[in-house]
Amino acid sequence: MKMKKLHQYKCWPLFFFFTCLLLNKSSFGQADSTPAKKIIKLHYFNVNNSVQYLLLESSLKKGKLLSPQVNKSYDLYLDNINLVAKLKTDENGKAKAFIPASLKSVWDASAQHSFTVKDGDEDVVSDFVISKSKISIDTMNVDGVKSIVVAVMKSEKDKWVPAKDVELKIGVDRQGAILSAGDEATYTTDSTGSVTAELKKNRLPGDEQGNIVLSAKAEDNEFLGSLSTNRKVAWGVPYVANKNFFDQRTLWSTRFKTPYWLLLMAYSIVIGVWGTIIYLVFQLIKIKKLSS
Repeated sequence: MKMKKLHQYKCWPLFFFFTCLLLNKSSFGQADSTPAKKIIKLHYFNVNNSVQYLLLESSLKKGKLLSPQVNKSYDLYLDNINLVAKLKTDENGKAKAFIPASLKSVWDASAQHSFTVKDGDEDVVSDFVISKSKISIDTMNVDGVKSIVVAVMKSEKDKWVPAKDVELKIGVDRQGAILSAGDEATYTTDSTGSVTAELKKNRLPGDEQGNIVLSAKAEDNEFLGSLSTNRKVAWGVPYVANKNFFDQRTLWSTRFKTPYWLLLMAYSIVIGVWGTIIYLVFQLIKIKKLSS
């Protein structure tokens, strides 16, 4: 009787294993039968208050897998009736459209604008609304303390008013990224629409005149989109070009300007190897003479 119960308990792991296998198989089958979901995203960019464009991202989501839609055509409309551009996505599922000059009067006529993306006759994005805005950057130098002052304004009832609570990245442009001016990663505008960030990064390398590029950027703001501006100031360390750069004995110089320590190392190895070979040859000759 005890042996029978033992055999019953041994069957439970196998039963549990096959049950899990069947459940996983059924779940995979359900995931495969789930239709892919189309995801369309719009991003608005305003660069230096002069260049305005929109970036469309098109992708398909199936389960947890997100894949770009390649060579997909869309129509982009301003305020639902003004055609901005006919778009076609690239290999990354993205397409860029600049707001044409022919729509300037339409753009200036209102403080807010909506953008509609149409896939044939279907509206896939129709609630993307942007408020007109502008961003400016200025500098302060009081008693040797250098600061960056950024102001953000938005259009409201035919006038410009401060845009408060806008999160900004403020600092120095370094190879496409912004090196933060201080210890904080981001700064937020106050009720006047402005924020002041002290530049705590001293002696940054600049160009030959010591110029560095100050930048301010708001990324994907809910109401204003992405705003960016920059300004060049002589707050850096001037770059001094070394005209005799390749005439010095360095590792990156020509073979005639090889460092002495590297020459000594190389010749020592060569002399050591050939010295050993010559010594062995003489020893072999001596052994042959002794044997004869």
